[in-house]
Amino acid sequence: MSEFEYLAEWKVRRIPAPPSEPKDSYEQRLKAWALSSIGVEGTAQDIYVYLANTSMATAEDLSSHTDIPVEDVLVALDTLYTAGLIEKMGRAYYTSGTLSRSIVQRLIPRITESLKEVARAESSSRSEAEHYHKMRGRAYSDIREAISAYRELSRMGATPIARAVGIHGYNEEYVEVEGLIIDHGRNPPNLVVLTDSGEKMIVGGEHARGVDIRAQTVVIRGENDE
Repeated sequence: MSEFEYLAEWKVRRIPAPPSEPKDSYEQRLKAWALSSIGVEGTAQDIYVYLANTSMATAEDLSSHTDIPVEDVLVALDTLYTAGLIEKMGRAYYTSGTLSRSIVQRLIPRITESLKEVARAESSSRSEAEHYHKMRGRAYSDIREAISAYRELSRMGATPIARAVGIHGYNEEYVEVEGLIIDHGRNPPNLVVLTDSGEKMIVGGEHARGVDIRAQTVVIRGENDE
């Protein structure tokens, strides 16, 4: 038995899209493909298709119209609701908007947040000594010099990574962050660092205002640095 309790489960598959012919069934086959791609198959897919073609239905209504036992209907409804593909009002369920809209606006953010939680938990378990040992490169006390190093590494085709040590811009705590540099700015001069936990941190100079971290030291390295 697994030691973990499942709060939600999503599946994402990369499967070939259906052919465009015959055209009269393409839309139906495309929707089935989209649902299968996100792990919605069998009873759950049948129920989603039914709800997409009606205004609203209860579990009992769905069981009656699909000849599926109400217990199985409830399991499928829970799967669809957890994924954000259907809405609920009282005892009735319904679809809100297109399938693609539900995927983009609800399913993707939920999956993304779950992955960020995993990354945050895993990254917090590593000791600072281990993290620092892995971060090699050149240290800069001037954020402008760090930006120049980032731009030069980018120009050379490397993937710049930064480790910033300084003061949090809002709670005044001493912090250390590390991650991929994804952008930079000029007012004030700053680097945008995407941390292991999926957060974007704005790293400025020691006296910068309006940044996430006022860095005393920034270590920069490229992906090929030793």
